[in-house]
Amino acid sequence: MAISQIAKFALFAVVLPRLIYLRIAQGILLAMIVCQSATAQKYQRVENTHSIKSTFLGLSYAYEHGYARESALNFELAVAGGFGSSFIRGNYWLIGPVLRLENRYYYNYLYRMEKGKKTVNNAANYLALSADYVPGISIGKNAEAVRSFTLLSKWGLKRAMGNHFIFEFAAGPGAMYSETDGWSFALAIDLKFGYTF
Repeated sequence: MAISQIAKFALFAVVLPRLIYLRIAQGILLAMIVCQSATAQKYQRVENTHSIKSTFLGLSYAYEHGYARESALNFELAVAGGFGSSFIRGNYWLIGPVLRLENRYYYNYLYRMEKGKKTVNNAANYLALSADYVPGISIGKNAEAVRSFTLLSKWGLKRAMGNHFIFEFAAGPGAMYSETDGWSFALAIDLKFGYTF
C-alpha cells in the first residue's frame, strides 16, 4: 500500500508538472511561430515582376522593381500605335516606341495583405508619378511621331487574375511637351491586360 501511494505521489509531484510545463512550452512555441509569421507577412514588400501587357493599340514589356515595403519603380518599353482619317491626310496609321518610368506607391498593399486579399504581382491600388518619353521614331502611312515628354500624376489599380494574369487601370492629369506644340495639358487613361513571369 505504501508503494502505491509513493507511485501516486511521484506521478503528481514529478510527471504531471513536467507534462504541464511541456504543454506550456508547446503553447509558447506555437505563439512565437504565429507571431513570426504575422510579422514576416506585415513587413513583406512589393514584388519584383516582369510582365507583357496589352493595351487597345499597343504592346509593352514592363519590369517593376520593389524598393520599399509599398513602393516600386515601373520601367516600361511599349510599342504604341494610332490610326484615323482626315480631309487633309486621308487615312493614316502609325506605330512607334514609348519609354515609361513610373514611381508607384501601393497605398493599400499592406491593408490588402492583412485582410487576406490577393496581393500576388502587386495587386493593390496605387498613386504614381509617371514620365513618358516618345523619341519621335515611327513607321506608318501619312503620319509621323513627334518627339514628346509627358509628366503625369495617376491613381491606379492592379488586380491579379490567377497567379500570372493581371489587369491594370490608371488615370490622371499632367503636362506634355512636344517639339511642335510646346507645353500643353495631358490626361492619361491606361487600361491594360497582362501576363507576369
